[in-house]
Amino acid sequence: MMTRYRKEFRKIAKKLTLADIQCGISDDLSFENLFKGGHIISASDYLMGVFSKKGIIKILEVFGFIKLLEDIGLFDIDIEIDTNDPHIHRLYAYTGTHSPENKICELVFKQAQLHLKEGILPTFPNRKLNLLQIEWLLLQNPKMDFNPEKPPLPGQSHPGLGLGDRLMELLIIMTRRLRLEGMVNKPNFLHTAFMFTKEFVFTNPNNQAVLYAISKDLLSDYSFYTVAWATYFKCILNTDDKTPFLWEPDYLILPLTKDLIKYFRLKEYQHKVKDLAKKYHFCIDIKKFTKSMKKNNLEIYEDLPK
Repeated sequence: MMTRYRKEFRKIAKKLTLADIQCGISDDLSFENLFKGGHIISASDYLMGVFSKKGIIKILEVFGFIKLLEDIGLFDIDIEIDTNDPHIHRLYAYTGTHSPENKICELVFKQAQLHLKEGILPTFPNRKLNLLQIEWLLLQNPKMDFNPEKPPLPGQSHPGLGLGDRLMELLIIMTRRLRLEGMVNKPNFLHTAFMFTKEFVFTNPNNQAVLYAISKDLLSDYSFYTVAWATYFKCILNTDDKTPFLWEPDYLILPLTKDLIKYFRLKEYQHKVKDLAKKYHFCIDIKKFTKSMKKNNLEIYEDLPK
């Protein structure tokens, strides 16, 4: 599903030159010599060997992130790049001084060659995929408190920034610039998986089927907040045998090459998901959920059945 920012961001991206994103990198470094045998040749001080700190700040400016952050009261935006581990790079963004209480973004990722397990996907291309793997993504407003409109979700210390769709478009552009086949991540929480599936799809059709069933059975009757915490506290049950549903993180992929996009749009994959979804039916153990929420001093914002 395309976000409403895609066309706008693509137009902006076309105007960005190599000099823009590599501010401070030596003149002899170009996209032609950044790659060898399909692998990125890292310049150790730069994110993914390509993006300088000044370049990233410029990117945030031209795509409107700085202005949007200032509009919600976050000023003096600065970033920090950690490339001490040559395989996993980290990007931090702060409002003001570089301290934990001022952190607004943390992004951890790496270039990964992923060979999906045999048997998970019907007729999937038998080769390793060259992907950008998102290990961790945090977006938060440390200056805002939670409220009934923005209640806390599992894993959150502060409300989000509301910039997730824009950041995703920026990551797509970055992945294309790095000549990778797509992005992949493995969400720790069910609610995070739901957020990512605006763009991503599970490599395992069974997990895609689980999300469809939860959406049909639970999100039609309960808020996203309630379902997120019910999953976290293991209060979601399989309706048929009343066994607890346990969330198990697995790979989500955003395909960007023609063959991968075509595969996940194939009727074979879609029919597999629909067939698997028929065997899942879920409900919430309201008594256990209510007890768990009270025990952890969490508010319940909707009327629940007795």
